[in-house]
Amino acid sequence: MLNDESHSNTSLIDEDDSTRFATNRPLTIEPDNKNSGNQRFKNLSVLDILGQGGVGRVYLAYDETIGRRVAVKEMLDELSGDVELDHSFLHEAKITGKLEHPGIVPVYELGQRNDGRPYYVMRYIKGETLARKFEKISDTDPKTGFNQRIQLLDTLIDVCNTLAYAHAKGVIHRDLKPANIIVGNFGETIVVDWGLAQVLDDDDNTYFYREALTHQRDSLSDSSTSEALGTPAYMAPEQFSGHADKTSDVYSLGVILYKIITGTQPYRGSISAVQQQIEKDSDTPSPKQFNTAAPPELIAICEKAVHKNPLQRFTDAGKFAEELKAFRDGRMVNVYAYSRRELLSRFFAQNKFAVFLTALLLIAISIGAGFSLHYAHQMHEAKHEAEQALSRITFYGERSQQQARSIAHALQSKIALVFSVLSQAAEKLSSGDIDESSILEELQNRYPQFDSFFIQPISVLTGAFIASEENDELIPIADFENNRLILKYRMPIKKDGRIVEYLEARMSPEKILPKLFATILNQDEIQPDIWIMRNDGLILYDANSDYIGTNLFIDPVSRQSPSLQAFGRLVMIDDDSISYYSYREDGAEVFKIAAWDSIEFNVKHDWKIIVDYTYLRKEMRNTFRLF
Repeated sequence: MLNDESHSNTSLIDEDDSTRFATNRPLTIEPDNKNSGNQRFKNLSVLDILGQGGVGRVYLAYDETIGRRVAVKEMLDELSGDVELDHSFLHEAKITGKLEHPGIVPVYELGQRNDGRPYYVMRYIKGETLARKFEKISDTDPKTGFNQRIQLLDTLIDVCNTLAYAHAKGVIHRDLKPANIIVGNFGETIVVDWGLAQVLDDDDNTYFYREALTHQRDSLSDSSTSEALGTPAYMAPEQFSGHADKTSDVYSLGVILYKIITGTQPYRGSISAVQQQIEKDSDTPSPKQFNTAAPPELIAICEKAVHKNPLQRFTDAGKFAEELKAFRDGRMVNVYAYSRRELLSRFFAQNKFAVFLTALLLIAISIGAGFSLHYAHQMHEAKHEAEQALSRITFYGERSQQQARSIAHALQSKIALVFSVLSQAAEKLSSGDIDESSILEELQNRYPQFDSFFIQPISVLTGAFIASEENDELIPIADFENNRLILKYRMPIKKDGRIVEYLEARMSPEKILPKLFATILNQDEIQPDIWIMRNDGLILYDANSDYIGTNLFIDPVSRQSPSLQAFGRLVMIDDDSISYYSYREDGAEVFKIAAWDSIEFNVKHDWKIIVDYTYLRKEMRNTFRLF
């Protein structure tokens, strides 16, 4: 827990930053004497009071058993007898202890004082709150203030990563604010005060949810409560009516980003004042109103995060973090619509070598024109040609991004539809009411491009994928037959509740995918190259069938291009982005601008859809050809 040496042990918190529990509960309690904590906790000697809020008090203590300093939190004596708060305190201790992540303070022990009141022991973290870091930044010069605040972006990304982990567990914080974020002296970023945390009934966290329900009931985190809980300036609109989900945390994180950009929050004041402002039929004030010089990509990210409509926000903290990382790393941000000029500027910054080659082309043409009587005319034509070439590169970049996204969405929908059709057929086969051959014939008629449909006994199946009740994630399986890659779709057939057979569909990627791509690309005059790569480097599809079934990182031909290898590693890291690579072919160096998007099946399996255009071909004879 925190030791903020720049503050006194107890202090009044700005009204905008104080947590509201309910209108009939006290917001501040008179501070306790630090010595009153002695003899309360087993094997712990109280050294000081670190902080105090509306419900609890945190001590700095010495663990006599292990010999270390720890933080100890207990409920205020004045709140003794409030059953809901008692349950909330225990819920906070247990949910904090169950969330094992570097960004969440570990809980060492949950114990009882001599009088039976609960307390819990945490790791002691020496540092200061993000709120204190904001306070230390001077706003006398807007530019200087923003330059200082933007240094806190890495801290916010760390917080988003922590919340992404919690959201993956189905846990929402509901009280995210700078005062609940600790920045340690050694780079730690810790999210604290999970007293209002709520566990949602997510599809992926059934066990965690059921276990958490044992201590979430009858607390402030009980899903049946409709109280407005949180900190007004950081609460999402829906929290004022007692509802919250993952996007509510995203809103709170967005307000922190808003403060990084502008130095303030979009709404300020008491809970009634903030609620009155937030319920107005108008959009959340754009941070651009307070900082016109802020990067437009960061403005777009913030505007999406603090949108009043939860459906318009990022779905969870992980998606929010991805966009912030893209901005920080200088990559393209998906939520921002780049102008052609901005894309061109980005291309210049990130593709200096390609720009250099184009400049060489311009110089070469200019020198050649110097020996002509029409020097001025040819110079004008050379300049025009170079400008057209750069404009075309920008166009390719934009186009490839749009196409990669469209293909990924269309292909994901097609895969889901195939599994849905197979699931319906498997149910019919399980019932035994319809002849197997008629079902297989019906499937073949519906999907004539597929190689075959047949039924496999479970006894003959081996390999990486066996569907079961515990593993119902449906993923096309890449397999090899006669040195040729095929994709298999398998659906279990059950008898008496047990899997006894599999309905299997087989397809050759090179037979089916080009037709799908053609419908999406609308037979454009300039056709891109499209290839699909699994997240381990296996090429599932390429227009050149020789590459299908090879691995980008192992194939001898692919390994000859360091640029292509670096591009492949970048694709493995990012879900979607744009970059470039080059390789040698038929005595020439071919330069490609490429964009990609992902089809995510689960956290371990995804496909990368890559769309690229050739924008320059350098012949070994030192001539250039632009496309």
